[in-house]
Amino acid sequence: MASICVFCGSRSGAPPQYAETARLFGTWIANNGHRLIYGGGGTGLMGVLADSVVAAGGDVTGIITTQLATIELMHPGVQDMRVTSSMHERKAMMHSLADLYVALPGGFGTMEELFEAVTWAQLEIHSHPIAALNQNGVYDGLVHLIDAMTRDDFLKPKYKSLLTFTDSIPQLTAWIESVI
Repeated sequence: MASICVFCGSRSGAPPQYAETARLFGTWIANNGHRLIYGGGGTGLMGVLADSVVAAGGDVTGIITTQLATIELMHPGVQDMRVTSSMHERKAMMHSLADLYVALPGGFGTMEELFEAVTWAQLEIHSHPIAALNQNGVYDGLVHLIDAMTRDDFLKPKYKSLLTFTDSIPQLTAWIESVI
């Protein structure tokens, strides 16, 4: 069993396929005996993801700050909900529980959490695998940015491999199975 830390939006995004993908991934997590570690929200992709893990009888650990518990409406169906006093404490707890990281589509918060995980891998603070689901090309700009950073010698080529991009749930789950 792996503890999969998922970063994703507290909003669902415009195309309904994003929510369906979160639901399929959550069901896969539960059906394969893995544990979801996530930001604790009950809205957007976070809520859909947690709902699907819970509905399939899986294990979920939500980690949310006191402030966000009131803004995002902390997920009521997650039994293992941990409330922290700050974002730094929240992320540190998520990192301490994670075996690997996955970023589904999301906004600034998703990007910040993903970049912290990749930066910590670059600095050898952890050695956990990291992937982003590039559904509908949502991360094409990030792929291009990483290529430009490497081309212009701001990023060593070996660090590009710290972040794997997949295009579908089957690719993502195959990647997870290959790294656990």
